[in-house]
Amino acid sequence: MTSPDLGLATVVGGFVAAVALLSVVLAVVGLEPTVSVLVGADRLGLAALCCAVALWAVAWSYTLSIVLSVLGVAHGPVEAGLLFGNLVFANSVAPSTYLGGEPFAAFLFSRRTGTGYETGFAAVTSTDLLNYAPMVPLAGVGLLYVTTTAVVGGRTELALAAVFSALLALIAVVVAGWRRRDRAAVALATTIGGLSTRMSGVVPGVRPVRPAPLEARIRTFVREVESVADDRSSLALGLGYSALGWLSLSAALWFALYAVGHATSPAVALFAVPIAAVSNVLPVPGGIGGVESVLIVLLVAAAGVPAPTAAAATLLYRGGTYWLPLVVGGGTVVLAQGPRRGPI
Repeated sequence: MTSPDLGLATVVGGFVAAVALLSVVLAVVGLEPTVSVLVGADRLGLAALCCAVALWAVAWSYTLSIVLSVLGVAHGPVEAGLLFGNLVFANSVAPSTYLGGEPFAAFLFSRRTGTGYETGFAAVTSTDLLNYAPMVPLAGVGLLYVTTTAVVGGRTELALAAVFSALLALIAVVVAGWRRRDRAAVALATTIGGLSTRMSGVVPGVRPVRPAPLEARIRTFVREVESVADDRSSLALGLGYSALGWLSLSAALWFALYAVGHATSPAVALFAVPIAAVSNVLPVPGGIGGVESVLIVLLVAAAGVPAPTAAAATLLYRGGTYWLPLVVGGGTVVLAQGPRRGPI
């Protein structure tokens, strides 16, 4: 496993496609009325939204800190915050949020902490899996709520069910691969080794990867993840902080609605956030366009929020939970590459 490169063209192309998709969504809703609602947003609601986002970041940083402790990586709270910012940034610019930015984040981790790449990869994947674990049951309950209590239309229900099913299928593949991890390690090393050998004969500069050493590194990664999975008390604590993060994200959406003058039942925000997060499986950075579309549809259908108001609240929510962390995460990438002076 070498240091990964997302590729500038891939990142830029992903953002161009994502922004184009978001522009279509806003054009359908109505750009002028949406902007009009945004201009009149309540400042107290915006401040509360920022506090909820900060609580989310702290909660999920603690999840990362727990994983790092299990893996024996020396760190302090500031260090954990910087590394979590790295992870957020990597996932935000990757073509797909779920497991898309981990290779890049693992590279940043290994450079900062001085650990092996496999340890860094185990840390970021374990943290992401822990943080997103509560999303699945919450999204399932939310989908059930929408289909039984709100009139959203058959096509919309089918679309939501399809997105949720895609996530379940991905989880099923991950679980099946983990249960057969020994065979999967051999198969993955053999496949990558064979592909690299073929590419080396076609693409100049590509060197073949031998399956044996690659399999050894994959097994090192597996052992690190196993150490996290075997520590049940730390696992439970990490899931608790993860759930707190989801509650904070739901609060951020509620405050966004409050800021645009349409405070609704907290239950709406509680199920809308995980359902919308499912659309992060789309091959665009941060699910841009997809997350907004789902949130707007859910707020209109389930809470009776006018479309421009729903769009304005969604933009405020995404500004606090995606665009702001993206900028801050970029800053932590720069800070985290400086000289390390021990756990801080």
